[in-house]
Amino acid sequence: MRLINAEFLKLRKRRGLSWGSLFLIVGVPLIIFIILEILHLADAARHGPPGGQGAFGDWLEGLFSGGVVAAMIIGAIAGTADVSSGVFRDLVATGRSRWQLFIARVPGALMMLLPIVTLGFVLIMIINLAFSGSNPTPGPSHMAQGYGWLLLGTGFALIIALGFASLIGSRAASIGVLLGWQLVASPLLLQVRSLGPARQALYTSALARLNPVPTLEGPGATTVTHSVIVAALVLVAWILVMLGLGAWRTARRDA
Repeated sequence: MRLINAEFLKLRKRRGLSWGSLFLIVGVPLIIFIILEILHLADAARHGPPGGQGAFGDWLEGLFSGGVVAAMIIGAIAGTADVSSGVFRDLVATGRSRWQLFIARVPGALMMLLPIVTLGFVLIMIINLAFSGSNPTPGPSHMAQGYGWLLLGTGFALIIALGFASLIGSRAASIGVLLGWQLVASPLLLQVRSLGPARQALYTSALARLNPVPTLEGPGATTVTHSVIVAALVLVAWILVMLGLGAWRTARRDA
C-alpha cells in the first residue's frame, strides 16, 4: 500500500496533470452544457433541453472521449515518471522488486483517474436530470450501466497507456502513438471489411460491443459483430499483453 500511495502522490502533486484531467473530464462537458442551454433559452423551438433520455448517450459519449484522452495522459506519465525524473535507480537500490514497482503504478494511477471520472459522471447526470424539461429521463439501471461502462473504458485506456509507456520509455511518444491509434488508426481499420473477423481483435470494437448505449458504437462498430464473451476476452488479452510487456521492460531496464 505504501508503494501504491507513493505512486498516487507522484501524480497528484503534478498540478498541471490534475487540472488538465479535470478540464478534459469535467470542464469540457460543463462548457458544452452552457452552450446548449444558451441555445435552448434563445430558441426553444429549434433547440430542445440539454437533458433527458435522448441526450444521455451524447453526454456519455463526450465524457468517455475526454476521459480516454485524460486516461492515456495519466497512464503515460505514470509509466515513465520514475525514469524521466531519474529516481528509478534509487527505487531499485531500496531492494524492492522491480515487478512490485511496476504493478504499484496501476492502482496508483487508477486512484488518480477514477474519482475525476466519477465527478464528471455525477455532473452530467445532474445536468441530464435537472434540465430534461418534458423529456423522459434515463432510469437507475441505465445510469448504472453507463457509469460502469465509463469506468471500464477509461480504466482500460489508462492501463494500456501505462504498459505501453513503460515499454518504450518515452512519455511524449507514448501519448502521440496511443492518441493516433485511438482517434485515427483504429476507426479506419474498423472500416476495412476485408479484414473480416480479425477486426474483433481491436479493443475499440470490443469496448463498443460492451457499451450499453447504442449511439456510442462509433465508426464501423455496427459491422463488427461478436459476443460479449469475445469482447471481454479481447480486453483481457490486451491488458495482459501490455502489462506483461511493460513489466518485462521495467525488470530489464538499466538502473
